[in-house]
Amino acid sequence: MRIVTLPERQRLILKEIVDRYIRLHEPVSSRMILEEYGLKVSSATVRNDMYDLEKLGFIAKPYSSSGRIPTRRGFRFFVDWLLDLSELQKTERLEIVETYEARVLDVSEAIRQTAFLLANITQYAAFVVPPRLEDARLERVLLVRMADRKAFLVVVSDIGVVEQGLIPLETDATDEEIDRMMQTINRTLRGASLEEVRGLAADEGPEGWYERPERQALAIVGKLLGRRMGQRVVVEGLLHLIEPLQRLAPERAVERFAALHRAVQDETAFPAALERAREGRSGIVVNVGDFPLAGVEEFSVITCPYRPHGGLLGVIAPVCMDYGRSMSASTYVANRLEALLVSSCGRALEGEAR
Repeated sequence: MRIVTLPERQRLILKEIVDRYIRLHEPVSSRMILEEYGLKVSSATVRNDMYDLEKLGFIAKPYSSSGRIPTRRGFRFFVDWLLDLSELQKTERLEIVETYEARVLDVSEAIRQTAFLLANITQYAAFVVPPRLEDARLERVLLVRMADRKAFLVVVSDIGVVEQGLIPLETDATDEEIDRMMQTINRTLRGASLEEVRGLAADEGPEGWYERPERQALAIVGKLLGRRMGQRVVVEGLLHLIEPLQRLAPERAVERFAALHRAVQDETAFPAALERAREGRSGIVVNVGDFPLAGVEEFSVITCPYRPHGGLLGVIAPVCMDYGRSMSASTYVANRLEALLVSSCGRALEGEAR
């Protein structure tokens, strides 16, 4: 357990100071602690404990005659305590389950839906880093002939549909020719990683592929996979942060929001910073005001992994965020997304069989 060793009463007082400050955004006095939480000790005892917590760097006075507010170290203590104790309310869990009850097979749509859902539950900014599609395995390619030298393509991986849509063909193709293309690709490449499929497409197919229609179909699959593998991190709910930023520091709200917006839209720097922030750690990780990217360094960032293929999601908010709600929501939504991706391919194939 990572919680700093403090006397029991001081731990309780610190947790109450952080909790009250998160809810009301005002300094907390010893009188407030006694009145709201009914501790069976004197006001002088609470003041002494608060003084000790201040010396240890957990709380601070914003000005000489005020109560105390949490420091980053105080918020860090609160986060570590919540890691084992936070829970979503049952009604909110039901909302998440109902959102995923629909049959969602498109991976990109599932990612977008997840980011939107997490942002709305937490009322903060939420992000989802897609799974590494180059590690996903090809289950099958579905091709259906359409009019005017077009076919409808669906690329199904072990985590679901990664590409679908109309594709052009160089020549008219009969239903039989389309079916042959599809069967050749599926028979030869099923189980290969999508990175391997893309490489073979660049080489015009595996050794022994002589028929031009099959090579053409595989080349199109390869191009589409290359585009999808480069997809960006999905970020939703940034506008949720405007109000708390204006409340906490109105003179810097616009500047901080603009810097955050630029940072999370950087398709190279933001994902790299997420990896650095986790430092190889597993499970949920919380950076309290020390995220390693300019524009985000003054915010708290929660990251939570999901399987398969190294996906990551989380929440960005001011340091005085509701950590319990956000951590619990991130963990639960990650678990639901993971279950969806693992089972979606099986559901797709079952539906096709029926």
